[in-house]
Amino acid sequence: MEVEDLNCFPQHLTMKLILDGRAKKVSHKGNLASLLKKLGVRREEVVVKVNGRLAPDTAEPEEKDTIEVIKVIFGG
Repeated sequence: MEVEDLNCFPQHLTMKLILDGRAKKVSHKGNLASLLKKLGVRREEVVVKVNGRLAPDTAEPEEKDTIEVIKVIFGG
């Protein structure tokens, strides 16, 4: 998988983000809710894992963590 740098964040903690199946390096300090907001991702439409485990909005990822944002498919 190709890793792309996403430099739109102030330099804080560097972590790996997997969004839409694409890996990116991001710098962020704060909780997952604030990260999703900066990415323009609606929390109601995704499941978030940190290092392979489901994580709440209040989780604060650390340096070198892997954050995976998985879109929830719904409809009828």
